[in-house]
Order: sequence, then structure tokens, then C-alpha cells
Amino acid sequence: MKIKLLLLFLTGTILQSCMYQKADSIANKNIDQSLRNIIKAKNDSLFEALSNSDKKVLTQLGTPQFGKFLNARLGSVLWVFRGGVLETKYTVFDEYYNTHSTVPDNSVITNEDHGYTFTFQNNEKETYLSLLKFSRGGIDDYLITVIYNRMGNDWKIEKVEGGQLGIYGKTAHDLFNEAKKYKQSKFPLDAWFYLDAANTFLHPAGKMLAYDQETKMGIYTPIWTNEVNSLYKFPYTLDNIDTQPAIHQITCVKNPEGYYPLISYVTQVSVKDMPALSKEFEQIKNEIKKNYSTAMDFKKPYMYYRAYNLLPGSTQLGESFLIRDELVK
Repeated sequence: MKIKLLLLFLTGTILQSCMYQKADSIANKNIDQSLRNIIKAKNDSLFEALSNSDKKVLTQLGTPQFGKFLNARLGSVLWVFRGGVLETKYTVFDEYYNTHSTVPDNSVITNEDHGYTFTFQNNEKETYLSLLKFSRGGIDDYLITVIYNRMGNDWKIEKVEGGQLGIYGKTAHDLFNEAKKYKQSKFPLDAWFYLDAANTFLHPAGKMLAYDQETKMGIYTPIWTNEVNSLYKFPYTLDNIDTQPAIHQITCVKNPEGYYPLISYVTQVSVKDMPALSKEFEQIKNEIKKNYSTAMDFKKPYMYYRAYNLLPGSTQLGESFLIRDELVK
């Protein structure tokens, strides 16, 4: 009988520990503007101090625990500012002013617009979450999450977390929605490219931010990967062309203009022989469109090609030449 009681007690403890209180939250523009201004000033000071490695200011901005373990608390963001990867300019992705009935506890916030749930530990009855977006070169987006506790009449930093948010203003949630659109349009390669990109940006705030569609993405990824691998085998020799070029790989590249396919192929034509390479390339384009018109949407502004020569007496890739084909003029 004692064993049964102990098991029941343990079960109850486990169930209780997994419960989260839903924070009483006010979001974004509904937050009192004076409070938003206070937090913005503190965020500005934080990123300026990170850029200058100003330990004194960083310590003053945080709770006693934050200051005591400063390097550990800033581990995920120190390098991007010290190394100049990110500048201090940012936009607000989301922000929340929260009140909590129980302290300390685990709190949860849901955001339907951006399709995520945010879970964090609240150590005070009032907290403020700043989810801030930093962009690099108009391509890569980073998320820096700052959690503030209200301590007396001041707001102190409890936690700072950094991670990759997405590309071109699109998060994992957005990229997966794009992937599903391509799938519905029966372009399996495009769908896989966007699903693969979405998987890269699943955890922009560590374990705190979880996307609502993450489980679906985990189910679709092996299915779509197997489908693409079974439909498109590489290398694929274009037998209708006299020079017998072989498609080596199809992937995507990022540039300031967008996210576009890159088709890599091995050719016997020297990549230094521009007239011969250009002549062969015109034939390759036609064959690519013929063979992959049901795999990719060719109504994109650009498509990239990289021609490779093999190293002499080897199967390894040697010199190459990048070609940008303008599809929509």
C-alpha cells in the first residue's frame, strides 16, 4: 500500500511540474507607450554595451544573478555584436508586458499571427519580453530575446537569448507556409527547398519559442525528402547535348535579390572558354526546363547555374564559373 501511495504522489508531482500558467499579457502597441519607451531605452543601452564590451553597463542593466553570471547569460549574443556581425539597429518583432499570479513559475504566451508559443520562467510578478529583429545585408534575420523583471521601481534584465530568425523577413512559420503552397502547386523541389530553409530557423530563442507547425514539419521532412530523392537522381547526364554535361546538384542560394535555385553541372567545356561555354549553356537551359518543369517554378526572376570542370584525372570538382539567368524581364 505504501508503494501505491508513493507512485500516486510522484505522478501528481510530475503532472504539476508540467503545468504552465498563462501569463496575463498585453502585446505590442497595446502596451502603455511610456513603458515601451523605458524598455526601448534599456534595449538600446544593452546593444550599445554589447558592441563596446562594456561590462559595467551590462552588469548595471541586469538582475544580481544576471550580473553574477554575465558571460554565461550573454553567451548566445556576445559574438554577433563583438564580432560586428550585427549592428545595433533593430525593429520590434513582438513585445509583451506580463503580470503573473504565481512566482516563480513557468509562463506561456501564444501568438497566432506569427504562429508560435513562448514559454519562460517568471521570477517576478511583472515581466517584459522584448523579441527584437536584427537584419544583416537585407538577407538574414536574427532574433534577440530580452526578458526583463520588474524589481521595485526599475526593470532589470533576467535573460538574453539570440538565434537565427529567418531570411528576407520570413520566419520558419512563413517559409513552411511557402513550402506548402509550392507543394499544392506540384513543384516538389521548390517545396523541399523552403521546408529545408524553415527547418534551419526553428529555434530563434532556444527552447523558449516553439512554432505551432513544428510537429507537422517534422512529419513532412522525411516524406518530402524521400520523394525528391526518388524522383531526381544525381548526377544526371543531359544526353541530348553533344558535350554530355551532367547535373551535379540542385540547391538554392541567397542573395540581396532573393532565394533562387542554383543548378550545378559538370562540363567538358573549359570554364575559361566563354564562347563555347555560352553556346553549351543555351542548350543546358532548354534541357533543364524540359526535364524539371514539373519540379520547379520557372516563373522566378532569376535562376543560377554553376559550371564546373573536373580536376585532371579526378572525379573532384575543380574550377567553376557562375552564370545568372534572368528569367523574368
